[in-house]
Amino acid sequence: MKKITIILMGLFILCNGAVSFSEDTDETTALEEDRESAPYISGGIGSDERDAMSANAKNYNLKIVFATKGKAYLADIAVQIKDARGKAVLDAVSEGPWFFTNLSPGKYTVTATMKEEALGQMVDIHRSGQSVQYFFWAE
Repeated sequence: MKKITIILMGLFILCNGAVSFSEDTDETTALEEDRESAPYISGGIGSDERDAMSANAKNYNLKIVFATKGKAYLADIAVQIKDARGKAVLDAVSEGPWFFTNLSPGKYTVTATMKEEALGQMVDIHRSGQSVQYFFWAE
């Protein structure tokens, strides 16, 4: 009886170890997929949030601003950035009027969509400095 208990406990430990390993593997895969996208931050609702983002802006080489033609800031803007070959490098939704991302040097197409109205612009990212793009929608 003691031998059967030890065998069963060993099997239990092995099975749990395999399950844990499998879960860790899945999490690692998800993290790797997240790393393929360009890093970004978004927000800027309220002056305190914009001040905090401005302090961190030097870490990003592209700033995008979303507003109406009357200069009212906008949020919940879908952002898609594609490289020169048409490969999507970022798909996100901006939580506020400011959107910062860090891209490799090169030419990109930025598409911003608000309520099914898409606007597109080309941007050239250089090795140094920050490019700024403005998207304005009718009020």
